[in-house]
Amino acid sequence: MRFRPVKFSFLRKAIVIGSRVFLYMVVLCSHLPSSIAATIGDDAYLVQLQKTAQEKRLWEHRQWQVLMHYRPRLFGRGVKSQVDDPSFFLSHSGKFDPQAELEATLSSFFAPPVKEKGTEHPQCQFIARYHWLKQELGFDSARLPEYTCPKFNDWLAEMNPDAVSLIFPVAYLNNPASMFGHTLLRIDSKAWREQTRLLDFTINYAANTEQERGLSMAVNGLFGGYRGSFSVAPYYVQVKRYADLENRDIWEYRLSLTYEEVLRMLMHVWELKAAHFDYYFLDENCSYQLLSLLEVARPSLHLLDQFGLWAVPADTVRAVADVADLIPSAIFRPSRKTVLQERTRNLSPQLQTIAKCIGDDQCAVDAISQQGLSPLDQSKVLELAMEYVGYEYAAEKEDTAENDPRLMHILNARSKLDVPPQTPRIEHPPERPDQGHPSGRVEFSYGYENDQHYFQLSLRPVLHDLIDPPRGYIDGAQLEFLDAAGRYYVSKNKLELEYLDLVDVVSIPTRNRLIKPYSWKANAGLKRRLFDDDKRPITGHGNFGAGLSFEFSQAATFFLFAETMAVISDRFDEKLALGAGPSGGVIVAFTQNWRMACFARLMAFTLGSTRVTYDLSLEQAIDLTPRGGLRIRISKNQEFGSPDISVSAGYLIYF
Repeated sequence: MRFRPVKFSFLRKAIVIGSRVFLYMVVLCSHLPSSIAATIGDDAYLVQLQKTAQEKRLWEHRQWQVLMHYRPRLFGRGVKSQVDDPSFFLSHSGKFDPQAELEATLSSFFAPPVKEKGTEHPQCQFIARYHWLKQELGFDSARLPEYTCPKFNDWLAEMNPDAVSLIFPVAYLNNPASMFGHTLLRIDSKAWREQTRLLDFTINYAANTEQERGLSMAVNGLFGGYRGSFSVAPYYVQVKRYADLENRDIWEYRLSLTYEEVLRMLMHVWELKAAHFDYYFLDENCSYQLLSLLEVARPSLHLLDQFGLWAVPADTVRAVADVADLIPSAIFRPSRKTVLQERTRNLSPQLQTIAKCIGDDQCAVDAISQQGLSPLDQSKVLELAMEYVGYEYAAEKEDTAENDPRLMHILNARSKLDVPPQTPRIEHPPERPDQGHPSGRVEFSYGYENDQHYFQLSLRPVLHDLIDPPRGYIDGAQLEFLDAAGRYYVSKNKLELEYLDLVDVVSIPTRNRLIKPYSWKANAGLKRRLFDDDKRPITGHGNFGAGLSFEFSQAATFFLFAETMAVISDRFDEKLALGAGPSGGVIVAFTQNWRMACFARLMAFTLGSTRVTYDLSLEQAIDLTPRGGLRIRISKNQEFGSPDISVSAGYLIYF
């Protein structure tokens, strides 16, 4: 057999062409971005990193748990992330599986560069995760090059962070969503001093209620019907909203976080910029979620562990303050209303009347010079009038009074006086909100009522009543939820529910010549009432009242209400009784630790019953320790049966 010679011309051409292509690819790759070239053949390095992460069990690390907002599941084993936005997770099971999410996150860092404008690479989109995993695993930049993140870098440069302050606008009873107060974080810039902090940025968490109000807002807020998200805004915007428009004093708590901790927190805020959570008014609210950011900054903090069924903003501030050396200082920023009240106190009633007349545009500004007042008094009157005009605009929720002709005339007259500004000096309140009593309260009492001796245990989860220790709380405000009492009668050897107040709100801001707010109250719950057959069945009730409150002195407040009440019981026709009538009372603070409240109410029922009922009560609170004290009560009332007298004394503990 003869072998025919093989022609190599085609093979030679293929070799030449292949070598040229190979050389071209080498040259091309050397000029491509390193991140593109690095994606070729790096599967082995990804597997190596994931194996190291498994050996270290990094998904169990505290830092990973807080970055992903994992919390123990309420029922069953394992954890669940409180983030409810699917885009926050890179694994389909990432909400419940920390290991799967960590491995998917590592894999995403090897992704090729994004081509769509405005889209971030996972290294930048999840920058806090990236930097922590880089620290723990020691990424080899030759095998996993690091992307630059210009958007984040520009955002960070604009903030120019140096430190963080926890901001606490106090309660605002005229808005159900703000009854407990609010918290936000301020990023204290290196560029500003304390006098220019209004230019700093803030991080806020809030529900998107779409301006919804009323019952639907309460229901959605209680059951997670709103989406909550983080946002960034200048501090002056927040001060205008809370201090000027809503007249809420603000406390600024400087936090002792290091720059590295602040940077870690801001990286995580960047990760959350598009994520949302289900918002719950009672627990997963503004204050709760801000605590999660502080835990990201310093994972050794376990702030969220202190809160279960509810997280009251004042209690979250107290939790931060309880950490040793975390709050080195605090600053009080008074609201517009507080400044107006202080200016008013510094003037005689006659000068207050003149200032109000000018502010209401009922007196000519020039008339002040005809009153025979000294230039100093004229300046005080005009400045009070200016403050009053601004307050009136805020009360009407107007943006500004700058274009009001009244204000222009007042400013013109004030500029002609050669007297320095008479800005009142407002001292810090003696106690900060975090130094007030805890919101929980339990009371053990012994009493006598309707010829029966009893022992009573009362529990109130939140928050404050009118004669609780006032330190750290706003004056004239009561807000209680789920206040309940069980009573044991000695002679009958019987234990029964005495009352359950679902909500009990009282707001009695005092009036003066310039500030004339209205008072209001609302209550709903269950209560035992005495009927003609001497039985005390449980009844449902709801009442609402509106009225006025006045300050006799700094130690005594008097209030009057017109009230309506509905009582639900099968003892009535149609199982409902409706009544209306006046009520009133006085609260006196004899000393810092001894307060007394007197209350009276007359209610005439016309539907379902024709009874006229009344309540008379005297209650005293004596503080023995910062977290405990005595309550002594004497009352006489007639409901739907015979008159009844009750006397009790108890010891209460705040927790």
